[in-house]
Amino acid sequence: ICASISSISHAQIVQKGTSTLQIGYGFPSAMQIVGSVFKYSVVTDDEEASAEFKFKGLGPFHFRYDYMIGGRVGLGISSNAEFGNFNFKANYNDIDDNNITSETNFKYTSINAMARMNIHFIKEPKTIDIYYGFGVGYSYTRVNLEEKLGGNLVDPENQAYVDDFNKYLNSVFKALPIAIEEVFGLKAPIGQNAGIYFEIGYSKALAQVGFFAKIGGPKGYKRDNWRWY
Repeated sequence: ICASISSISHAQIVQKGTSTLQIGYGFPSAMQIVGSVFKYSVVTDDEEASAEFKFKGLGPFHFRYDYMIGGRVGLGISSNAEFGNFNFKANYNDIDDNNITSETNFKYTSINAMARMNIHFIKEPKTIDIYYGFGVGYSYTRVNLEEKLGGNLVDPENQAYVDDFNKYLNSVFKALPIAIEEVFGLKAPIGQNAGIYFEIGYSKALAQVGFFAKIGGPKGYKRDNWRWY
């Protein structure tokens, strides 16, 4: 037992030639922040009218692979994905005193894939790893606006405006498909082959937390000194 404890205490979190996989979840994302602002800004002074806003989102999920090319520098691939829907419902009377119900859904999908570099501040860290990460790559973002009146789609003329808006906004995302992330991170081991990490900065969200696992060592697969950390 003592030998095992000693091995864990002397294991390096990162070192030249090791590979690491990470999986995490981000919070709060930029879309979540926008959703919170909209939620508290939707008000109506008309007693006969009502309005309701809801935001539902999933993610961002983070996936990362990192290979240490030196004692302090790692290169790898970083990806993240987020899905969400802004929902706005309203009930009011028009100028002819007809009761109108409307519903607007604004759905989005955003998936990024980037090349990333990590610079580690502590050489051969054993108890904690502090690093700076920067990534740049491709962003796939698509949106879809849908309008309904009284539970039915809007008339064809107004639907044409909605379709034009969707085409325009998606063309903007296609024209600028650039993804960027920049974070400061911290890793702490919870055993010889895994640990937890925490990052702050911008990577779809302002912070993220998750797990990492070492998948190789400088001696290579099935060598005598190969380990999972």
